Amino acid sequence: MPSSTTIRNAVAQMMGITGASERVASSVLKKHNYKLDAACDAYYASGGKPAVAATPVEDKSSASLSNLFEKYRGSDDEKDSISVDGTMAYLTDLAVNLEDASSLIPLEIVQAPAIGEMTRDGFVKGWQKAGADSNTTLDTIAKQKAYIASQTKLLSSDTALFKRVYKHTFVCSKERSQKALPLENALVYWEMLFSSPGMIWTSATTDWLALWLEFLNAKWTKTVNKDMWNQTLEFFAKSREDETMSFWSEEGAWPSVIDDFVIWVREKRGGGAAADNMETD
Repeated sequence: MPSSTTIRNAVAQMMGITGASERVASSVLKKHNYKLDAACDAYYASGGKPAVAATPVEDKSSASLSNLFEKYRGSDDEKDSISVDGTMAYLTDLAVNLEDASSLIPLEIVQAPAIGEMTRDGFVKGWQKAGADSNTTLDTIAKQKAYIASQTKLLSSDTALFKRVYKHTFVCSKERSQKALPLENALVYWEMLFSSPGMIWTSATTDWLALWLEFLNAKWTKTVNKDMWNQTLEFFAKSREDETMSFWSEEGAWPSVIDDFVIWVREKRGGGAAADNMETD
């Protein structure tokens, strides 16, 4: 096996040639005994794309964003990460409300690995992408603050934006070593996401969020895994359009917690039997 120095050099070369991430470059090189040509050929054959040279504007933006990142990196933080204090200071400077969904928007943009953590790579690439999508550069706190304010206004009506923020919230709000969220944490984030300035979970005559929180507090003792989190979003969308829940059936692919919730709601409305024997292990 090649020396660690040789491996690092090969990974760096492949990243520069192909634009692959460090993780992907390391994996492909390992499969091909660290032979650079073979690894690059395999990467392209599997659908990878050649790296596009950065433009001067991109280089300048990258440097500006990296410098802005440094402003919030504490003296005890690792070189390419910002911990809780710096992240909270950053969110405060963006003028988001830490108690509502506006605070989750920048965390999705920078792909924060945790609520109180940001990485340099995620910060730089995330804001470059947001800038490219909006035809501008977002490399100062003033520009980012204005952008977040505009996204916050869109959050209640832009389905794609809300879905991105919703799904990333699960990723960054759980412990890295865990695959699920404690119920009490999930309840907090659902209340943030399904209330203003997020998408309000109500229909003509039903306050779905209140029912969902009441049901889970009374009947559910498990953690919340990724499937339950994502399927709740699907149920949210359908129930806002059809509060009779005619879209639901026992033969459907909904998780058991949704099945039990539907039965529970119908019982409260006087239209079905309650689910008295739910799984609680």
